[in-house]
Amino acid sequence: MCQINRVCSSYNTIGEVDFFQWGDRMKKGKKPFLTLFHLLALILMGIYLTTGLIQSNFATNSRKANVIITINKDGSYSYKGDLLGGGLLYPARVEEAEKGIGGIIGVIRIHNQYNNMRVENLGVGLDKGKFTVNNEYPLDLVYESFLRDVRLKIEKGRLFTFDKTLVDYASIGHLIKGYELAGKDRFTIKKGATVDLKYILYMDLEAGNELQSVTAQMPIYINVHERCIIDDGEDHGNGGYDDNGRGHMPKDEETTEVEITEEPVPLDQPHWAHDCIISLLNHGVITGYPHEEYTIEDYFSGAVDPVTYVNEAVLPDSLVTRAETAVLIARALGLKEEYAATIGYKDYIPNWARGYVIATTRANIFEGYPSGLFKANNYITREEMIAVLSRAFNISLKDKSLELPFEDKDQIGNWALEYVKAGYESKVIEGYPDNTYKPKNNISRGETFTIICKLMGLHEEHTQFPEQANRDK
Repeated sequence: MCQINRVCSSYNTIGEVDFFQWGDRMKKGKKPFLTLFHLLALILMGIYLTTGLIQSNFATNSRKANVIITINKDGSYSYKGDLLGGGLLYPARVEEAEKGIGGIIGVIRIHNQYNNMRVENLGVGLDKGKFTVNNEYPLDLVYESFLRDVRLKIEKGRLFTFDKTLVDYASIGHLIKGYELAGKDRFTIKKGATVDLKYILYMDLEAGNELQSVTAQMPIYINVHERCIIDDGEDHGNGGYDDNGRGHMPKDEETTEVEITEEPVPLDQPHWAHDCIISLLNHGVITGYPHEEYTIEDYFSGAVDPVTYVNEAVLPDSLVTRAETAVLIARALGLKEEYAATIGYKDYIPNWARGYVIATTRANIFEGYPSGLFKANNYITREEMIAVLSRAFNISLKDKSLELPFEDKDQIGNWALEYVKAGYESKVIEGYPDNTYKPKNNISRGETFTIICKLMGLHEEHTQFPEQANRDK
């Protein structure tokens, strides 16, 4: 801080002297003006950098990472450490936790040796079976309290200054199945790069005595999918692999990620896919994400309005990953989780999806990629989804001469064309009001649920909302 004061004093002196001699110096030319300009620029740069160093005091003193995630050259993951890391966590105010009083502060270091990867979702793991409770409270009570009262903040920055909040003290219950980052917070880790994230674990002051003398393991998961950044500097999506994992698509058919641009439905109004979602909730195919206030039990007991639960817990406008697709298909078909020491894929499969990925793989619904990867957290496009659902529900094209009416049918990959035709022939898909199919768009949860609803024969159980009439189903 003393350095800043001396720099500022020097700046004031220079400014005063040059102000009174301005007229004389102008006669001698512009060189003194340029010198003054350069000095001011250097002084301001010094102030900025010094302030940045003060703000980044935590980072510069915390070069050792608490958690190290490595994306290996073959696309598999390796992992060291966990968020708790033996630290002491107890109820505290946020401002105290951020100073390390009662909170746990650390660094998550991500090494990427594989390919350009896009981070769009963060999550935590919490194995209830590895919870150790050294008090008189039952395990279930302690576990639920931990999910509710322990919160996590994650920040990202540049040059060791963590000034961008990615996750703002979300509960562990909210994070345990994944936390989708806002569009502006998503970031790419280029091949060969390392990214550090700062995290703070905080326990709410309202936490009860049941969280005393508890130990647990809590890894952090980064949910990523490949980004194909080529010489033109543009981002060209997921690297050109098709969802059925049967080979690399030709260059003119590379999959390009296209975000869904439709306006989200207001939370107090029924979503266009509401009825299909209710049918799938009632049949146990979907349950919704962990929510701060509502559980699936609240939905079934009537403690929460169905519209509210669908919009806030099911999140129908969010996108769908390969892991989520495996779970949805397995539940829809009644497949049981299967377990194996080796799964056949070299990359990480989240624990909550692992049994279903094995089941759908053994049922020949998923096959993985030629490299031996499953890529659980890659988003699925519309043409990819109809391919796996066609295999799952045994939909085949009967009329080989069928012509699709979509204006963008030429954008459908050759590998997917027959699946899309079969879906259209069976009236499982209909396309958008502008007579397009948008095969390369990532598919939303609402669109996926509606297709599964029709394939399961549940669509007739309910009456469509008027706004559903022209939507893809």
